[in-house]
Amino acid sequence: MTGSVDLGIGGQTAFPGDHVAYFWETSEQFLAAVEFLAVGLAGGDHCVIFGYDEANARVYSSLESRFDCRSLEERGQLVLLGGDVSGAEMLRTIAADFQQALSGGAKMLRLLGNIGWGRPGWPDQRSILEFEAKVTDAVRDVPAVVVCMYDVRNAGGEIILHGAFETHPITICRNILRENPHFVTPAEFIASM
Repeated sequence: MTGSVDLGIGGQTAFPGDHVAYFWETSEQFLAAVEFLAVGLAGGDHCVIFGYDEANARVYSSLESRFDCRSLEERGQLVLLGGDVSGAEMLRTIAADFQQALSGGAKMLRLLGNIGWGRPGWPDQRSILEFEAKVTDAVRDVPAVVVCMYDVRNAGGEIILHGAFETHPITICRNILRENPHFVTPAEFIASM
């Protein structure tokens, strides 16, 4: 896969197969991340809002002010996905959605995630960490970019260190994209759990 993907965030680009941790603290920074999906929807990409209910509603509401989200959902261009009882099941659900989109002719897939760490109906922390590590390998050879949002005001240090830094090859902080020197390969990460 070649070519860069406009992230819609601070003029930054990524490549198909990238798994990105996006750190945010303010409402403005949260909404800036939603531009990742807005750029994709405007360009005809398949877009997934993945996360806990309140975050999904916030992302959806922001998009709804500019797009006919119901129509996009009906056409299958926009999908909302929530958590599940296991990380493996969440990965299967996302993979099935991606495969369906690709089979339907989608050229680029985008997923914006807000994981429900410690929330009811979501897996335990260990299962989510394993999920995050496996996402990197799962999208590596797919025409997709996955951006996982991390609220640094409310996520604990363990989640930031292991969930964000160690499982994402790319990070965005203050709208600057960087290769992550703290990334641990998925196999190493899972073996150390």
